[in-house]
Amino acid sequence: MNLMDIQSIVQSIAEATAAVLKIEVEIVNHEFIRIACTGEMQVDILKRLEGDLVYKEVFQKQQPIIIKNPGYEEICESCKFFQDCIEMGEIGVPIIIHGEVVGVIGLLAFNQAQQARLFENIEGILTFLDRMADLLASKLDQYYMVEELEMHNKKMMKMLDLVQEGVLITDQNARIIEMNEQAKNILGITDQKLLPLHVKKFIERVLDEESVENQTFELHHQLFQKALIVTKKVIFSKNQSKEILLTLQDVETIQGIAERASEEQMKSLQHIVGSSKQINEVKAYAFKASQSKSTILIQGESGTGKEVFAQAIHQVSKRKDNMFIAVNCGAIPENLLESELFGYEKGAFTGASAIGKVGKFELANGGTIFLDEIGEMPLHLQVKLLRVLQENEIERVGGNKVIPIDVRIIAATNRELSELIGEGLFREDLYFRLNVIPMMIPPLRSRPEDVRSLCDYFIREYNELFNANVQGFNKEVMDVMLQYRWKGNVRELKNFIEYLFNFIQNGYITMENAGTLIERKLDIATLTEVRPTIYSLEKMEKEHIEKAIEYVKKNKQNIEDAASLLGISRATLFRKLKKYHNEI
Repeated sequence: MNLMDIQSIVQSIAEATAAVLKIEVEIVNHEFIRIACTGEMQVDILKRLEGDLVYKEVFQKQQPIIIKNPGYEEICESCKFFQDCIEMGEIGVPIIIHGEVVGVIGLLAFNQAQQARLFENIEGILTFLDRMADLLASKLDQYYMVEELEMHNKKMMKMLDLVQEGVLITDQNARIIEMNEQAKNILGITDQKLLPLHVKKFIERVLDEESVENQTFELHHQLFQKALIVTKKVIFSKNQSKEILLTLQDVETIQGIAERASEEQMKSLQHIVGSSKQINEVKAYAFKASQSKSTILIQGESGTGKEVFAQAIHQVSKRKDNMFIAVNCGAIPENLLESELFGYEKGAFTGASAIGKVGKFELANGGTIFLDEIGEMPLHLQVKLLRVLQENEIERVGGNKVIPIDVRIIAATNRELSELIGEGLFREDLYFRLNVIPMMIPPLRSRPEDVRSLCDYFIREYNELFNANVQGFNKEVMDVMLQYRWKGNVRELKNFIEYLFNFIQNGYITMENAGTLIERKLDIATLTEVRPTIYSLEKMEKEHIEKAIEYVKKNKQNIEDAASLLGISRATLFRKLKKYHNEI
């Protein structure tokens, strides 16, 4: 089979490939005759290539060859242009029919711009060239060459129709040569031959610009207007004739995609049950906090879900593919807590493992460590934790080797750390290091609207766990649930529902079948209307700025140092001070 038989088709494919990739193309057959080419090489079309070592290698190996440094690679050593090659890059891909190489498609870079395009996405280039090689092979192999070409053109247009961008090719007079369906939808046209005046004017405005790269243009119509992000590239220019490629993106569509991506990223936080204004505010705040590297201090009463939020923050952060390690500082004996957190070397103390032990900080390297009940941490360990925060390194118990770590710390407490600082039980400098991003989880009694959704959630969970069929609470029992103060918050509510499931597993839970159970478990005296406490993020922000300023004044530091403690810029600090100037 000889590519010479379809030379005109080969040349057209070479020109199309060069127009799309903006890199010079040549195609040779099995006799190393240049069947098709673009650019300055066209003067030597249909001539035999003498001693082209790269194409010979493609024929022999039947696989692509990539030359990133022409004239200086091993394959070039026997070439007469060794160390004197005018090319700046080359990729050759075989054209194979039924297992036989019948030709080579070559991409050649002769300047730095072409070199950058050639190698910026090698995998994509090779995929594209493979498609072009397949197209050439099919043309040679099939009797009805014209029909085959049309079929592949349709496939290419279908591929273009799948992309999010609108793509159209126009001449220098704003006449559309080709466009995909997305471009038609964006511009609001059905027939590219009948171009509405507002679309023609829009294209003319784009073409009048010398350079257009991700630039915003307004598309005006009597009934609407939309903002489009446009990029313009000249793909063909000869004499007075030009073909220009325009890509179009609807700003509103891009914003929608970004919002959906953000929603997808927030899924772990959205799974936290509750739809009250307070909990939604905390979810949004937690998502923003998750995108930074700063330390977070979560405060809230016992049972509000501090660890649930910590896990969700980790899952939507860039560290989600690494470990999340939770440590309850109040549940581990003081004499064991240090070795649990920092690990120990072999023989560090009586009873120590002969091989030593890796601590929680090392296990969490690259990920997140959650330090619950941080207020229970002994003072001598607070010093070691402060070093972790300052230096990003640890030392194992009994060791003298410094181990660098990259761990995001999320701490939590249900105690008022400022009181512990006053009692000398908690270091003030550690408090400010931990409290870079403060979070407050509101108690359940301040958001009674979440009780109903939490009840539904736990009923579904325990129906599955107990293999039960509880339909829910009737209105009378739900009123009790809504009015109860839930001192133990979500954890108490969950435990209470589990308690009921041990005795009732079908139908609705009513005062008739559960009244006695409720009286035994709940403090009925607390069933009074309680005005919810609103935990304002603005109030928390003001309080933390106050504390930071008090700290720097006490330590005779500049007020700008408070910005560093708070993890914000100097400009942001002064803007906040101006905002709260009558209150701070």
